Amino acid sequence: MNGARKFCFLLVAFGAIVIFSSVSETCFADSVVIGFITDGSALDDDSFNCMTVVGLRRLQSDYDVKVQVRCGGFTAQSFAKGLNSLLDKEIKIIVINASTHRDLIVAAVKTHSDVIFILNGVAVTGYPNVSSLHFGQRMGSCLVGALCAWQSKTGKIGFIGGNESPVILEFLCGFKQGVKLAGEKVDVDVKFVRKGLSVTGFEDPHHGNELAKAMYASGVDIIYSVAGLSGNGIIYAAQESGNYVVGVDSNQDYMAKGNVLTSMMKLLDVAVYQEVVSVLKRKFTPGVKEYDLLNGGVALTDMKFSRHLISKKIRDELKIMEQDLVSGKIVFDCSGI
Repeated sequence: MNGARKFCFLLVAFGAIVIFSSVSETCFADSVVIGFITDGSALDDDSFNCMTVVGLRRLQSDYDVKVQVRCGGFTAQSFAKGLNSLLDKEIKIIVINASTHRDLIVAAVKTHSDVIFILNGVAVTGYPNVSSLHFGQRMGSCLVGALCAWQSKTGKIGFIGGNESPVILEFLCGFKQGVKLAGEKVDVDVKFVRKGLSVTGFEDPHHGNELAKAMYASGVDIIYSVAGLSGNGIIYAAQESGNYVVGVDSNQDYMAKGNVLTSMMKLLDVAVYQEVVSVLKRKFTPGVKEYDLLNGGVALTDMKFSRHLISKKIRDELKIMEQDLVSGKIVFDCSGI
């Protein structure tokens, strides 16, 4: 069990675990309670939620804080119930991972102006008590698209998203841009575990596996998996078939060593940690916070288990592309996605 997964498991196992440690510099006299709610039901997803949990676990270690966790389920009613249960406890810092339920979140923001909301996945702006974290998934996915195009032996690569939410379409936009910039003649097969916005698409590894097996059978040799827990099924299909996959959100390279070429990491643990600490130290500023290649908010892994498969030429080309992304030389057009 790697470090991130271990931390995630510890928090999930106890639900609302309380860990006390020596207090680092903080302006709060009493112990602070942080609320965390995610849509769906999977905290230990080796992906988006797990990375957030790692950040919360670090806060428990470094500061005298408590964490209360809620799974918002798959409906607006269940999500509202979970969110309200945190608000009813007068928790003053709430971290939300959600790709839907924006109206519910905005209503809570308006009626609880004394609560700081830190949002991952839903953009809410214009309120003094909201920090909306935006990750450079287009940048990171551009690197993935180029890598897949350069590395493919069959000229067919795939993309499997959990659903068709705006965040997932940003991944797809960046991926397609990277494929285009690679300059190779490559066909891209795109599938979604769920059509529309259903968050169940991030918790169906069986269907993810079926989609991936069909892609590999059709000649696709590398799939970019952007599907949360469903991605575990995609990674297993790559391992089973002897093909390749790119993981997402956390470092998933270890899950199928050599079959996972790399992972496009979104460092939610760092972002959530920094945002909460800014509140604890009374340095919080509202608005959209960008976490991208410029500040280490997204990154490819070091390809520990696949480096021998990827030529130095390709690795050097990826470094050049990363520089072009950071400088702004590469501009994204997602209008056709």
